[in-house]
Amino acid sequence: MKQAHREKDFGSTGQRMLMAYNEISKSINPAKLLKVALTSSQMKVLINFSGQRFFTMTELGRINGVSVSTMTSMVDRLVQAGFLERQHDEADRRIVRVGLNAAGQKMVDYLMKVRRHELEKFLVELTPDEVQEFLQSIETVARYLAQAKKNMSLRQAF
Repeated sequence: MKQAHREKDFGSTGQRMLMAYNEISKSINPAKLLKVALTSSQMKVLINFSGQRFFTMTELGRINGVSVSTMTSMVDRLVQAGFLERQHDEADRRIVRVGLNAAGQKMVDYLMKVRRHELEKFLVELTPDEVQEFLQSIETVARYLAQAKKNMSLRQAF
């Protein structure tokens, strides 16, 4: 009985979370981004490179929660579109790393600029206290999600 009650509560909670996530996503992925000839998954992959120069397919797959074969297909399309390039590791030629080229960096800069602009439009409407509350809330959500992802990865390893 308790389990059924918890599942019902989680269903409602989960639905509210998904609705909130979708609203956040729509807010920082405005119509300007719809004019970009990339899928949302491709944008997500490109944005992974905003803090790091190169990744292996295994690293990208793990970050994005997809298989290496799925990631390879996505990367192939981004290479063909002219945003990513492949490089062989000098120490071990079997290792292939993927990174942004100049066009890819320009696209990431554009994506981040549009998102930052949309976020700033939202933040200027808030009081300083509301900005702090929002920041603390979103950092808490990010921390919980990162911990959950880490825990899932650990469970899958065993």
